[in-house]
Amino acid sequence: MLLSNIKRVALAAVAMAALGSSPYAFAEQPVRIGGTGNYGPVLPVVAAQKLGLFKQLGVKVTFTTFSSGAAGMEGLAAKEVDLINYFPPGLALAKRSGVKARVVGAGTLTPRGWYVMVRNDSPLKTVKDLAGKKLGISGAGSTTDFFGLWAASQSGGKVTRIPVGGQGLIPNMKSGNVDAIVAYPPLSYTIMLSKEGRSLVDFGKEMPINLPDVWVASDDIIKKKPDELRKALVGIYSAIVYMQAHPQWSIDFIHGETGMSKEIAAEEYKNTIKGLSANGALKKEWVAESLKLATLAGIKDIPPVDDMFTTEFVPVQAVKPAEAK
Repeated sequence: MLLSNIKRVALAAVAMAALGSSPYAFAEQPVRIGGTGNYGPVLPVVAAQKLGLFKQLGVKVTFTTFSSGAAGMEGLAAKEVDLINYFPPGLALAKRSGVKARVVGAGTLTPRGWYVMVRNDSPLKTVKDLAGKKLGISGAGSTTDFFGLWAASQSGGKVTRIPVGGQGLIPNMKSGNVDAIVAYPPLSYTIMLSKEGRSLVDFGKEMPINLPDVWVASDDIIKKKPDELRKALVGIYSAIVYMQAHPQWSIDFIHGETGMSKEIAAEEYKNTIKGLSANGALKKEWVAESLKLATLAGIKDIPPVDDMFTTEFVPVQAVKPAEAK
């Protein structure tokens, strides 16, 4: 489906050029954004579209849904998208493989809504109790994997990480196939509200600022279309500012866009949306802290911190939407 969409865009561009319809065809090419569709830090892209912010700013944007951040990184590497939501350790791995991209804006500063969770009847009480246990993660190399590594490092012992897939986290926790899981929002909110489990480690409180999600842009768009990229980022962060200032609009939007219950949508708003950076500002020490997770994984030859990000596009000065639909 993605390839067919790309072909349609390419054919449309060729047709416009053939017709001589616009001498500004290059400028009219969209900024192609990718991300996991229902993931909280990505929702502001859709909100910006709904609020008409991209149109107001004079930039055309398309959005492609990927199944995970890693899949989005593959899309960026394949030049299918220009800007994705990801995290620094994953970008470091991609850059080692020759992918040319950099962090251009902060998303969440700390992993709000991320937990190590256990069944309510679990004997595990603290992170130290994870030593010698099995910890469920969504997949190897995922954010859950890196956070699982951090939790293991805090336990003081060996923790076996078991990839069970995102959809398999709750069933494997409930069945006892694993002793604990790394749960991400809104999955974590579902577990808590249903009382199917409890928190053992609150990553948002226990970890320092480590940028669990950031906006990553290809070097191509940074060099060739900086103005369009800047406008796209202004649109995203302006949507965040609007959402943070309008709780009921945001909860209704999250509910309608994702199909979450109003109760879970409210938790997503309170814990995720309210915790997003409102201007994308970046600091070197934050990126460095995030890369420590890659070190925990035994990854060597990590790119220098200064090669991982640029502050050229942040902090963003948000604009108000001309009209809220």
